[in-house]
Amino acid sequence: MTSRKQQARKTKNQSKKNMIEKIDVLQKKYDDIQNLLRVSNKIIWECDIEFNFTSFFENQVEIPGYKNDELIGKNIFDILFPESKDIILKEIKQNNFFSNLEIMFLPKDKKVNYMLISGTLLFDAAGKPQSYFGIMENITKRENNYIKLQSQKIKAENDSKSKSLFLAKMSHEIRTPMNGIIGTVSLLKDTDLSNSQRDFLDIISVSGNNLMSIINDILDISKIEAGKIELENESFDLSNMLSEIVKILGYKAVEKRLVFRKMIDKDVPKIVKGDIIRLKQVIINLTNNAIKFTKQGNVTIEVEILQQKNNRVKLKFKVVDTGIGISEEGKKKLFQEFSQTDASISRKYGGSGLGLLISKKFIELMGGDIFVESEEGKGSVFWFVIEMEIGEEKLIEQPKRKKVITEKPKKKMLILVVEDNIINQKVTMANLNKFGHDIEIAENGKMAVEMFESGKYDLILMDIQMPVMDGYEATKNIRKIEKNNNISNKIKIVAITANAMKEDRSKCLNAGMDDYITKPIKQAELKRVLEI
Repeated sequence: MTSRKQQARKTKNQSKKNMIEKIDVLQKKYDDIQNLLRVSNKIIWECDIEFNFTSFFENQVEIPGYKNDELIGKNIFDILFPESKDIILKEIKQNNFFSNLEIMFLPKDKKVNYMLISGTLLFDAAGKPQSYFGIMENITKRENNYIKLQSQKIKAENDSKSKSLFLAKMSHEIRTPMNGIIGTVSLLKDTDLSNSQRDFLDIISVSGNNLMSIINDILDISKIEAGKIELENESFDLSNMLSEIVKILGYKAVEKRLVFRKMIDKDVPKIVKGDIIRLKQVIINLTNNAIKFTKQGNVTIEVEILQQKNNRVKLKFKVVDTGIGISEEGKKKLFQEFSQTDASISRKYGGSGLGLLISKKFIELMGGDIFVESEEGKGSVFWFVIEMEIGEEKLIEQPKRKKVITEKPKKKMLILVVEDNIINQKVTMANLNKFGHDIEIAENGKMAVEMFESGKYDLILMDIQMPVMDGYEATKNIRKIEKNNNISNKIKIVAITANAMKEDRSKCLNAGMDDYITKPIKQAELKRVLEI
């Protein structure tokens, strides 16, 4: 019997000892939690069932604008914005708790504070709701930083938009007088001139075209920065594209007595898919630079295949020259805005310094990157690698040969020129008279609509920005007249505008125009649209 009592006493003592150890462990954990809460930046709070504050944990963290003691007995919703109350009550109703809600406090100083709040409903032993317990964290600084960043982002976007609008406006304002200059030079070249007069005209022509090239570069940079570049994906003949580049730039190489050629690896697919316009622009930029900076020797465009998998191919494009080369310091300045290797290069060779930056941006949009290998006095190699889809040769339609329009057209047309600028009126009239056509002038869109109703025209050349009524509205009115009068054989309307953005073309076509050419007007483009 004694032995049983001793065993029971021993078991009881052991249980008591185990209980004390557990209590010690729990006390230590509680103390650790207490210490952690004391150094935290969280506000620990408790409310009764009506959301009146009953206590705060003493860690010296307070709701901004209040002392914790003065909040005891105060309802939490008295210091919250009304919408915050609705959010909390909705969460409590659904889940008996709410977690990481961003709410706004309105302290006595009326300065809005943002708090991150979490809480849960506590129940008594009988399962009856008893109180709320939770934590809050002041995130005003974080929220203000976010608001500041958002504000800066919006400002940057607005600045970028303003810059794009400014550049588009300046492009229009510059292109309009340039049309008069370049157009007049082109007309003068067809008259009897002395050698010195022809030389002077060549200078004007080259300078005007250089200026237009710079304007186009600036517009490209503007569109890239504004994120308005959308790459096309169409099938094209790679070899034919390079042949066109050799033809376009060949005269420059001939003038400098350079050997200029293309070399394509035999395994390179004939047909590929991509943005032929942008790719062509990059290669022209690189090749034009190579010819410009090469006094003697050769310039070569090379294409080789690096990898082919299924219907995709990785191609390496190189432009190799035997020109002046680039120093190590000069290489660091390449591919930067308005940058050339040094000031003397700009003075001697000209250019905006934007071509390489534009090329880099386009290649990056295509998923590649551009590099340079060069040594002073020993030439340069600019190269890039891009992945392209292999196209099907049957998808490429051979362009139909168009008969060249002679100075005496098959049909003499009556053309309505809608243009408010008197210089551009004269230039356009001179070009059209040269082709043997009759011309009438409308100084604005309203006049054009009235003349269309009373006259019989074969073609309308429509300017866009004009007083009284612009070209878009005039075109819509003309199309409306045709529709109301059941005219099936609609007149061809061609936009002739200084607005050179891609979206401008779409806007013209959406207004009902049939074609679009930009100022300065090229005679080849004018001939094309005259072919009804």
